[in-house]
Formats: sequence, C-alpha cells, structure tokens
Amino acid sequence: MQERRSGFDRRRNVCRSPVLAALETPALRLRDQPVLFLELLIMINLLSVLDLLITLIVLEMGAAELNPLMAYLIDAGPVQAAGVKIGVVALATLGLWLLRRYRAALTTAVILFAAYASLVIFELVGLIRFF
Repeated sequence: MQERRSGFDRRRNVCRSPVLAALETPALRLRDQPVLFLELLIMINLLSVLDLLITLIVLEMGAAELNPLMAYLIDAGPVQAAGVKIGVVALATLGLWLLRRYRAALTTAVILFAAYASLVIFELVGLIRFF
C-alpha cells in the first residue's frame, strides 16, 4: 500500500511543544509560497555578507574574531575568508531550496534567518557603541 502523506505532512499530535507550534505557521506559509521562500534564502545570503563586512570593519578597528575557524581564514586573507563564508552559505541555501518540500528544510531556513538577523543586529549595536 502506498503512503499518501508527503514529507511535509504529519499526523496531528496535541502534545507538541510551543516552540514547534510557533515554527509551523511560517513553515506552512513558506511551503505554499515558494517565491517567499526564495526571498528568505536571498535574505539569508545578504545577511551573511553583511555579517562578514561588519566583522572585517570591526577587526580593522582592533577587535578579535571569536570564531576560531573564521579567525584562521581571516588570518589567511580576507578574500579567502569571504570566499569560504559566501560559498558555504550559498551551498547551504541551495540545499535548503532543493529540500524545500520538507518541513525540516523550511524550519531550518526560518531559524537560520533569525540567527543571522540577530547576529547582524548584535554587531551593529556593538559597532554603534564603539563610536
């Protein structure tokens, strides 16, 4: 007998956590509107580039990179660091686009966007306080 549920559909469970319930609404909207999901992935890439630019500016002012992998890459050269960061995020968002029919991919994109947005806001506040 063939399974009729897709990768996104699940049996309803009344014991779900509030966090998962809060993530379901944006995931459903992204599933039904692929253009909106594509825009979200583009925003993730732009926030990643903005994070890199702010990081390079702050490093020029004398701060230290806390991420050991990025510190190593930046020591090797900012061009290499930028290439690796942009490449990894681009590949990750491409993977999310290819897996967009699955709930986990949609939820991961929402969480990734929130994380990058929070990071950029944190860096901007720190940069403003620096002046």
